[in-house]
Formats: sequence, structure tokens, C-alpha cells
Amino acid sequence: MSDIVAKMKAIPELAVIEGCTNRQIKEAQEALNLTFPEEYMDYVKAFGCIDFTATEWTGLNIEGRLNTVVATKAEQSVKPSFPQGFFVLEDLAVDAKKAIVNEAGEVYLLQRGRWSKICDSISDYLDLCRKRA
Repeated sequence: MSDIVAKMKAIPELAVIEGCTNRQIKEAQEALNLTFPEEYMDYVKAFGCIDFTATEWTGLNIEGRLNTVVATKAEQSVKPSFPQGFFVLEDLAVDAKKAIVNEAGEVYLLQRGRWSKICDSISDYLDLCRKRA
């Protein structure tokens, strides 16, 4: 198991919902035709979805815009250039910026059809999110 769950538990202002099941993960992966990285699966199994300070991550076991499948499919529908094998982790709500993750767990910033790598892992991205608060 990755250390992302422990790092999240250390966030005092962390708001969570109920963690998801392996079945929900499998269904989401099938819907998006990809395999989630281990850190992401550990996160959603433990918390479902998280929110803290100015950060709202997508997850599973939640409806609407914060559902990873809903958020990713919405991006795919409006951006034909949305990269294959990626999913939306966070809508930064500024200048159409999204944090997206590939199957290897690397985090990229997507903006207006362009993407650039910002972190080697979701855990590293969590550290960035905590610093911007």
C-alpha cells in the first residue's frame, strides 16, 4: 500500500466521504478504459473523495462533477484532444486548468488542449496542493 492514505490522514481540515469498493473501482476503470494507479486506488478505497482548503479531488462513491468518471467523460466530450489513458483528478476552476493523471500515476496540467507534467506521482501532487493552501 502506498503512503498517500497516511499523508491524507495528516491533513487537519480534510473532509471525506465513505471509501469505495473494489467493484466500484473496476466499474470506473472499465467505463474509462484504463487502469488506475495504485495510489489512486488506495485513496478512493480509504476516502472515496476528498476536499480540503482550496482543494477538491475527484473520486468514486460520489455523484456529479466530483465523480472521476463523470469529470473525465465531460472533458473527453468537450476536448477531443484529451489524452488516452488519463483521468481527471482535479478541476482547478481557473483558466480551464485540470490536473489529470495517467495509468503510471504521473500528474499533468491540462489547459486548452495542452498538457505538461507537473508531478511524478499523486502523492507529490498532494504535497503541491497542501502548499497552495
